[in-house]
Amino acid sequence: MSLRLRLTLWYLILTVLGLSALLLVSYYVLSQSLQQEIDFTLKERANHVIDALSITPNRPIPGISLEATDELSAPGVYLQILNGEGAVVAHSFNLGRQQLPITILTAEGEFPSSDSYATLYIEGQPVRLYNELLIREGVVIGTVQVGQSLIGLYATLHQLSIIYLVAVAAVLLFGLFTGWFVARLGLKPVVSLTRTAQEIARAEDLANRVHVPKTRDEIAILATTFNQMLDRLQSVFEGQQRFLAEIAHELRTPLSSMLGNVDLIVRYGDDPQRRAETIQALQRSGRHVARLIDDLLLLAQSEAGWHLQLRPLAIDDILMEVYEAHFDPRVRIQACDLVSVRGDPDRLRQVFINLIDNAKKYSMPDSPIVLLLRRENGRAWVQVETPGSSIPPEFVSKVFEPFFRAPNHAGQPSTGLGLTIVRWIVQEHGGEISVESSEGRGTVVKFWLPEHVPVASKHSPN
Repeated sequence: MSLRLRLTLWYLILTVLGLSALLLVSYYVLSQSLQQEIDFTLKERANHVIDALSITPNRPIPGISLEATDELSAPGVYLQILNGEGAVVAHSFNLGRQQLPITILTAEGEFPSSDSYATLYIEGQPVRLYNELLIREGVVIGTVQVGQSLIGLYATLHQLSIIYLVAVAAVLLFGLFTGWFVARLGLKPVVSLTRTAQEIARAEDLANRVHVPKTRDEIAILATTFNQMLDRLQSVFEGQQRFLAEIAHELRTPLSSMLGNVDLIVRYGDDPQRRAETIQALQRSGRHVARLIDDLLLLAQSEAGWHLQLRPLAIDDILMEVYEAHFDPRVRIQACDLVSVRGDPDRLRQVFINLIDNAKKYSMPDSPIVLLLRRENGRAWVQVETPGSSIPPEFVSKVFEPFFRAPNHAGQPSTGLGLTIVRWIVQEHGGEISVESSEGRGTVVKFWLPEHVPVASKHSPN
């Protein structure tokens, strides 16, 4: 079932439900109002009769004259008067020889204690009856019965029900055509968007975009969101293409070198000196390829949603361990506060090693490299400063992209994934990393990690 048909059916169902509820309520209110009007008329006629009789204390009820009140000749209303024994002593002329059913008396043949209404069928016709007691000096001496046929009321309600049914049928037909037209008109932008999306899928052209209407409604928001999704897909697709090209380029160079060195071994294998130099070159190329593959694997794991296992550790110990294991006279520690974090020790070592290696590669041979670790505001702040070596301002925001190299550092041997992995590791630890670079001052890489405070240290002993 199409969306247009479903919308039309829902429109019709809701319209019918709302209209039916309105008609039922109006029918009920109208019928009750007409019924109450009849009851009021019957009671009013009974009161007129009682007032017109002018019963005196010494005059018995059987002595009532038929001419005593003109209510006995009122058209459309049936009236009869009963004495204390329940016998009819007078009735309206339109009753003829008939009489109203005497249903007011109880099983013991007595009058009830109050007035009452009843609906009865007399010779197949519905009649509404009202009984009002005649009381003299606190004693019930009879009753006045007033009745009116309900045929006119039922005929009116029947005609009203027919009118309502015809109205519902007309609304259904009208709603069917208008609902279909409105659904078609409302879904026209969606149909256009779907057609454009199908064309993009068939042509595999992610550069194409759907038209955004100027209505600023939900359709415009949908079209804008769809275009944003296409922008993201195009960016990811182009990034994958660049990524594959960079991988092919990065692997081709060391593999070509390794194949060339293997040829040298085959050709000059008998020369010990050449063989040793060639084997060393093979080892360097192999280590480069292995490091590149490890970095690619870690990058793929990060994009697949893989997370690190963190535990409490002293980050200052990690920094000192890396500093001592990779000692270089150019590298010096300016500050190293004692601070604990929740982290992965191997990945934090990788962060320090990558940052120090980058600082060595992209700085002057005699430039110092300054390391700082400070504890401040519940965070562990780490800074790696490389004076004298700067990155052009337009490339600072791209240093964390895979395989990116600044033009002035393009000749340096590197996988181009070091800072990308560093950023992922820092973010996995709940921190942030940034790069600042300016001519004259050099380059500063800073990152922070949340400090870990053991629960036991938060409470001083008694």
